[in-house]
Amino acid sequence: MIRLFISDIDGCLTLPYQAFKLEPLSELARLAGVAGRPGSHRLLPALSVCSGRAYPYVEAISQLLGLQVPVLFEAGAGMFDPVTARRSWHPGIDSETMTALKQILVFIEELIDGTPLAIDHAKQTQVAVVGTDGAKLAWATRKIDKFVRSEYPNFRTYNTPISIDIVASHLTKPSGLKWLAETINLDLSEMAYIGDTGGDIEALAIVGRSYATANANDDVKSVVDLTTEAEDTEGVVSAYWDAVRMNEGESKRP
Repeated sequence: MIRLFISDIDGCLTLPYQAFKLEPLSELARLAGVAGRPGSHRLLPALSVCSGRAYPYVEAISQLLGLQVPVLFEAGAGMFDPVTARRSWHPGIDSETMTALKQILVFIEELIDGTPLAIDHAKQTQVAVVGTDGAKLAWATRKIDKFVRSEYPNFRTYNTPISIDIVASHLTKPSGLKWLAETINLDLSEMAYIGDTGGDIEALAIVGRSYATANANDDVKSVVDLTTEAEDTEGVVSAYWDAVRMNEGESKRP
């Protein structure tokens, strides 16, 4: 049974820098309210979020949806419980990681100086670059990835259409999902996850049911159990109902 349905934000719950699609988000909020905590409803999975976004944005999304389960921000390096309003950090964060991030930040600030790209200073456990200039983002991604691979092999570079994230290898989304599973006493097989970019692939591989939205990258679509026909927010709603149908089938088994 799927007890918890987890969604990425950008490319899934909403498209970055675009207006929210209020109707499907309202449907998800309704479902979150009915489902409650994992296992509270016989068939409906509880809802949560796992995003590379910084804490303030993820907290706002959790409030928008009325979530009752901890959510993950900065790709799982941080956790926020919307019920207790408690924020906590992954136990794997250490001084060596934070020192390396400061050094990587210096390189990137010099690299993007004079370009339309900017540092996302809201993030504390990653170095993040944001922008809407696709060509400049692609250029910066190549430069940053080459530098990180050469100088900081324990870090990884992920990119989306609007961002570049440099993340410690032990603070990626799979480690975040494992931390969440331990925190709320669930098995990973009881979780479903929906994503759209390369930073989601490893997380999709460890859950009980994996989804991609229709607008997801092809490499994401190639590894999931189901790709929805609908894009972004509507796709998340569609995937959620697929998980419900899966639970209905499980409940009818002798």
